[in-house]
Amino acid sequence: MANTSGMFEDGSQMTANSVLILYVLELMEGPLPDDTLTELIMAPGLVNYFTMCQCLSALTGGGYVVRNLDSMGRAMYDITGSGRDALSSMKYMISGGLGAAYESYIRNHKDDIKKRTRVDANWLRDSKGNYFVHCFVREGLNAVIDVTVPVADREDAETAVLNWKNNAAEKYVGILKVLLDRS
Repeated sequence: MANTSGMFEDGSQMTANSVLILYVLELMEGPLPDDTLTELIMAPGLVNYFTMCQCLSALTGGGYVVRNLDSMGRAMYDITGSGRDALSSMKYMISGGLGAAYESYIRNHKDDIKKRTRVDANWLRDSKGNYFVHCFVREGLNAVIDVTVPVADREDAETAVLNWKNNAAEKYVGILKVLLDRS
């Protein structure tokens, strides 16, 4: 039966997409959270989500990519020595436009991406209408701080997220001072 959905790729395209994932991991120079890797691979619009997941699973199963959980339980992916060897021998598959598109995207966004994997905050609203803000700072696979707090409303949630993203170091020191106050 012919595949008309575009959801599944042929073998050579799957290999090229796998090489692309290895390439992106190498360019980022360190572990990436699952959602960040997904965003990077899909951002230029050249690989679909299902293909990316299939390739990542095969790369992890083959020992080319390692999947670890950070101290907060988030999946983090990184290229292995075997992955670097495979990339070295098959990088020609992404030469030209494909590799250049990803290299350009990463070059233009790398600092922001790295910052988001180290320092981030977001808010959520639960099924009862309560708002929560989640803030964290990570060093490698370890959380330096990981805090989730309730807030009054969406406006407070958005303010807290913005304040954390703009001043995480200052806010972290303030939290420590409060926690360590012996008065």
